[in-house]
Amino acid sequence: MNDKSKNEYNVYIDESGDEGINKGSKYFILTAIIVKKEKDLEISRTVDLIKENLEMSKKTQLHWKLLKGMPNKRMIMDMVSELDITIINVIIDTKCIQFIPSNNIYHFFSGYLYERICWYMNDNNGVANINISARGNLSKEKLSNYLNSKNHKKFNIDTNCIRQIKIIPNERKKLLQLADCCCSALFQALKYNNNIHFDYIKRIQHKLYSKGNNLLSYGLKLVPYDSNSIELKNLVNYLIASKK
Repeated sequence: MNDKSKNEYNVYIDESGDEGINKGSKYFILTAIIVKKEKDLEISRTVDLIKENLEMSKKTQLHWKLLKGMPNKRMIMDMVSELDITIINVIIDTKCIQFIPSNNIYHFFSGYLYERICWYMNDNNGVANINISARGNLSKEKLSNYLNSKNHKKFNIDTNCIRQIKIIPNERKKLLQLADCCCSALFQALKYNNNIHFDYIKRIQHKLYSKGNNLLSYGLKLVPYDSNSIELKNLVNYLIASKK
């Protein structure tokens, strides 16, 4: 974990949706933005530029749900498309979950996200500093215990790829606010299931983690296994068609 030959990355994780089974949203999404540490400050300044374009104070928190007008949201996605970042999404279909209590969904399914973060680190000889958007039932101790336990045999989480973990309120980290925008844009694309909202993801699709043409196992991971998401299929078909 202290190998100085490793490339160091900062990772920013946020969420969108409500994980309440049968009483929340159909989809609960976890999104990670991966940034090279040496480029973190430069990329975080993009959030200031976005706020300037929106005529917002730099001290005001950037929050996708509070933005008005599709042109403003497209502007943000266009700016994201120019950044040297990689985006990973885990899409949880809450309607297909039967045996996991709502308050365990975040911890259980976050394993898919950390697994893919570790895959990326191994692909790039990297080590991750993970910054997670604060939420009520999330603690660094519980998360560290989970990642270091042998109870997640379901996941291939290489903890040697994780240097540190911090839980931080969104307003204190600009790139957590950017993660909120990317996560919420995907949530809206699946919620409204139309080309107007799919367009947000089309603008940043080249930033999604993939290997070859395999996007669904990496940058757009759908769980649980028995989900048959027509919305995600429609989004992927739109992305494929847009490349032709």
